Amino acid sequence: MEHVEQHKVGSLNKSSIAIIGVLAAAVFWGTSFGVAKEAMLYTCVLMFLVIRFCCTLMVIYPLVAKKINWKVWRQIAPTGAILSIIYLAETYGLKHTTASNAAFLISLFIIFTPGVDALINRHKIAMTDLFAGVIAIAGVWLLVGDSLSTVDFNIGNILILIAALGRAAFVVTTKKKMDTQPSDPMVVTFIQLSVVTLVCIFLLILTVPSGQYVLPNAMNFWLYIGYLVVFCTLFAFYIQNYGVKHTSPTQVSFLLGLEPVFGGLFAHWWLGERFDSIQWIGAGLIVFAAMFISLKFSFRRRMKTSHVAEIEKPIG
Repeated sequence: MEHVEQHKVGSLNKSSIAIIGVLAAAVFWGTSFGVAKEAMLYTCVLMFLVIRFCCTLMVIYPLVAKKINWKVWRQIAPTGAILSIIYLAETYGLKHTTASNAAFLISLFIIFTPGVDALINRHKIAMTDLFAGVIAIAGVWLLVGDSLSTVDFNIGNILILIAALGRAAFVVTTKKKMDTQPSDPMVVTFIQLSVVTLVCIFLLILTVPSGQYVLPNAMNFWLYIGYLVVFCTLFAFYIQNYGVKHTSPTQVSFLLGLEPVFGGLFAHWWLGERFDSIQWIGAGLIVFAAMFISLKFSFRRRMKTSHVAEIEKPIG
């Protein structure tokens, strides 16, 4: 009896840690837009990306060095190419729009994912997904519009939307690849980020004069890079997996759905960005649509698991 009680307490503690950790991950990911925008004041976009991901790879490599093989490289590398497009569009977009807009617009990938999944895997899209899409479009209209009748899609907002669409394609293709060839998630992350780094280095050599290959010496820049590498990449990805293992997918989806809210609040506090009342309504609609999709997926997964358990339950 005492052993059972201890087991319950241990599970409760792990669940509580998971919930707090996933909430922290949502906060870190939300703040990453404002921090990245500040870091790019010290260098160009490509140099920023090369530095950020080289630092990340140096931390991850010792953890995966013995697990990498050429077969996994060939399997996962195409998803790294998609991730390259995402980071380039997202970072250049962030350079030309507000951190608040970026945080809310990028969350649209959750809305785009069912459509991309239906297109790639050739199945019909559900009416509930279309409903969420309409709500999200209304939210975007209010968020980036000058008024209720006009919308200002500047290059920054367009690039962030491209990044959101890319994220949806990335999620679907990565899942498809990993279903075909199961791999260690950390190895997959290393390969994908390696491809991103190589693409950014190639573009840097191609487009930026060699005289500008200078590492910033400002302490603030390296503090921003350290924050992005440790908290927004390594910790956030690890705690997301930990959260899925020790709590319900519904809770994880709900908490991560708060990412754009934290992003908007952080940009408001850190960068002094402001939303008017119409923009806040638009942001709220985007968050609602994203969380609606996330919770719907989690509910469907839970019902499917419950149904299988009922079928497999022994009679008598």
